[in-house]
Amino acid sequence: MTATASESIPAGSTPAERRPLMSGTALLMMNLGFFGVQFSFGLTQSAVNPLFLLIGADPDQLPILNLAGPVTGLIIQPLIGAISDRTWHPRWGRRRPFITAGALLCAVILFLFPFVGILWLAVICFWLLDAGNNTSMEPYRAFISDRLPKSQLARGFLTQSMFTGAGAVLANLSLFILQKVSALQQEAGNGVPYWMYVCFMIGTVCILLTVLTAMARTKELTPSDEDLAEMRNAPKGLHHAVAEIADAVRTMPVAMHKIGVVFLFQWYAMFIYWQFLAVSLGETVFGANPEDGGPAWDAAIGWSGLQNAAYNFVTMVSALFLVGFARRIGAKRVHAVALGLAALSLVWLARIDNQYAALVPMIGVGIFWASAVGVPYLMVASMVPAKRTGVYMGILNMMIVVPMLIQTVTFGWIYEHWLDAKGSNAILLAGVLLGIGAIAMLWVNPPDEADESPIVPLGGKRSITVYDRVVVGSDGTPTSLYAVDRAAEVAQAAQARLVVVTAYRDGEPTDTAESAHRDVYGVDAARAALARSVTGLTQERVRYIEQRLVAGDPAQALLDTVGANPANLIVVGNRGLGASEGQLLGSVPAGVVRHAVCDVLVVQTSALDEDRLFHQPANGSSDGEALHDPPQVH
Repeated sequence: MTATASESIPAGSTPAERRPLMSGTALLMMNLGFFGVQFSFGLTQSAVNPLFLLIGADPDQLPILNLAGPVTGLIIQPLIGAISDRTWHPRWGRRRPFITAGALLCAVILFLFPFVGILWLAVICFWLLDAGNNTSMEPYRAFISDRLPKSQLARGFLTQSMFTGAGAVLANLSLFILQKVSALQQEAGNGVPYWMYVCFMIGTVCILLTVLTAMARTKELTPSDEDLAEMRNAPKGLHHAVAEIADAVRTMPVAMHKIGVVFLFQWYAMFIYWQFLAVSLGETVFGANPEDGGPAWDAAIGWSGLQNAAYNFVTMVSALFLVGFARRIGAKRVHAVALGLAALSLVWLARIDNQYAALVPMIGVGIFWASAVGVPYLMVASMVPAKRTGVYMGILNMMIVVPMLIQTVTFGWIYEHWLDAKGSNAILLAGVLLGIGAIAMLWVNPPDEADESPIVPLGGKRSITVYDRVVVGSDGTPTSLYAVDRAAEVAQAAQARLVVVTAYRDGEPTDTAESAHRDVYGVDAARAALARSVTGLTQERVRYIEQRLVAGDPAQALLDTVGANPANLIVVGNRGLGASEGQLLGSVPAGVVRHAVCDVLVVQTSALDEDRLFHQPANGSSDGEALHDPPQVH
């Protein structure tokens, strides 16, 4: 058996722009900054609303005071995404300047926030803090998609979810633990206890240390000359960034629209939860309210931090499993189940009167949060063009903040007039809305095959799925390109991964007989042949195709690629692969058919009249443009 060595190349790339595999340590380092960013975000979830109440806000004012989050997310994230897609600096890269700038702004505001004793100044700080969070978060998610090959994309977003959970755990645990330190119980002149000062100081150090370390240790990949030229020639300015967002919305996959329907209920509910968790616990568990304050109310604030720490800890653990479940049964079902668990958990939490029992529902909330912060982003990253990842991540965030914006301008009235101004009723309503979101997720039909994500499918495997992978060999000749075309059609119909393999031999050619199979010699010639084989297939969906250069025998290269998996399919052409005059099969397809453990599709390329199909003018015209390539499949 001939030994083969393979080199995987991301689809649509040239040697200069290939995305190398990252080691486990490097991948962890790249995602480290999410820890600090999420610590900052965790403080906005758990500490800012209690701080507002401490300096004089009323509970029914909380929704409108939280307007900063959705507005800054709606404006900043898609704009930053569109601008960063068109940015490149030889030293600083594409995404890193925005990630770093947002982190620095967050650090400054976190340091200043607890010193503020006037409500309107605190609101301004909140707006600036959310602006910094949004400036960092969206390019950071796009940074992962830019940097990783598709084989590591799921692992990258999984690692992000783990660091996101860890940062939120520390943020909320610090609220709970520091609130118990007697030396920090005293209040400053603005009415804010010293333990809250310490929480914000820890956040300042965390975001600076983790984000700056991650950005210093992780370099971005230099775009190709073609991409750099496109960036330089792209129109600049705010107007063009807005136009880019509008165009992306018009052309985004149907699956993203379906995600937006579910997000309408999901994020309205979660904004209620974050705003009124402490108020609800104060009513049902501690017998306290923000108007009266006192130690019991401080205990409710601290316990709400522990509640959030608990669900984020569950998120860290459950994130290890959700991606695998999503691949197996479909992200639609996984996210629907997660929403249902969270709905039941919040309905139960609204009626619990024991502080320790109140921790149990956080299991369901944590499983939901692992799905919410990982699965949708991975789906979007795998279904949109790589060059527009930044703007589409921003659009996904718009789908999050629009429900939040609606909540901030409507829920204050609902809280006062429909919910009897009770935090427990607010949490109950949040649970009901999450339940509606779960039903909506089940109601949404899977998208058309053209819009389905091959990495994390929305609907899971369908009944027509026959093959896991379709493997086709190509040496760049017109007949092999025809075989590649047929393989792409089969892969699309079967919802399978297409793998294009080009085998080559080292040294110089030794047999130039016309009837013999002419191997590809040298890695450079093989790269060129492989590039010709996939050029037409990678223009729209660059992540759908896997490419392999293999040193060795062509037939053995195909056999080694499929391995022992009978659910794969090998596609070969019968002509141009060693077939002498009168033979039905050449040496390569004959060897594949003889030894394969999976199905083999032999394309009848011998029926092609190459001179007429590939070299003569099209449509019988004597002066028309020659048809040099076979029909392309996207």
